[in-house]
Amino acid sequence: MNIVIGGGAGFIGAPLARALSRMGHNVTALDDMSTGYRSSRDAAVTFAKGALDDPKFVVRTIERALPALYIHLAGQPDIRLSWERPAWDNQRTAGAILGVLEACRTVMVPWIILVSSGEVLGDAGASLAPLSEDAPIAPISPYGISHALAEFSVSSLSAHESVRQTIVRLAPVYGPGQTVFGEGGLIGSAIRQTILRSSVNPPSIPGNGARVRDYVYIDDAVEALLHIISRDASGTFHVGSGVPVSDREVFLEIGKILGSSYPVNYHSKTFPDVESRILGHGRLAEETDWSNEVSFSEGMKRTVKFFSEVIQ
Repeated sequence: MNIVIGGGAGFIGAPLARALSRMGHNVTALDDMSTGYRSSRDAAVTFAKGALDDPKFVVRTIERALPALYIHLAGQPDIRLSWERPAWDNQRTAGAILGVLEACRTVMVPWIILVSSGEVLGDAGASLAPLSEDAPIAPISPYGISHALAEFSVSSLSAHESVRQTIVRLAPVYGPGQTVFGEGGLIGSAIRQTILRSSVNPPSIPGNGARVRDYVYIDDAVEALLHIISRDASGTFHVGSGVPVSDREVFLEIGKILGSSYPVNYHSKTFPDVESRILGHGRLAEETDWSNEVSFSEGMKRTVKFFSEVIQ
């Protein structure tokens, strides 16, 4: 089928576009290249450069592609920046999806997938149990608020237009090709700090290192989306490993891979954060045969290798 991916040149969007193209779909990637990489594009994927919060650009591109499916992976990727510039964050994330929904209504796109974030959910406290898709939406950051608004927009407006909708909340995604920004940015930052370690600027963890997430490797995240698409799945899905990993464990794993015993320091947090959030993949496992293929230790080895090659 014809598929349009908003954010199709990004960390997740580019490999997803390539995979869908290899499966025989006609894929168009929309991206303003603010965080995407030209080297991540595939010749078989049609590319359209422009801002997704520009309705004219989006309408023109979607009218040309006439997609049976629109996948939204675009948005402001950095939680830290959302605290510094909340209005801008909201425009880049929630504002962009409103323009996309307007375009999809004009062209009568029958199916929309919004890739969202676990940041829309509240604090699970000390619990390490995976949160269900019915967990209450209670974001504490402007980033989470913007993604919650995007979810509400898709759910409300798509239902009104009788458009099939799927919301996929990703746990922090990491792996080769990532940067030091975004939800999985702690891993990139920790690897970079450890490789470039010095007594002047030693590796450091925000807070006490006890914050917990269930990271999902990039290949597994893309495969989860492919499973959802292949099975025409609707509703809300969580995609995480279900394996709790603390910030301290991230640094310790990097040190083990690099053979480093360099001490890790702690520094005060610059913004509030949820201490514990595990998404898991309960519904996804029940309705598809998806499961994690890459363990955290193996994924970290591949990611450390990527950063080592880039830095060298």
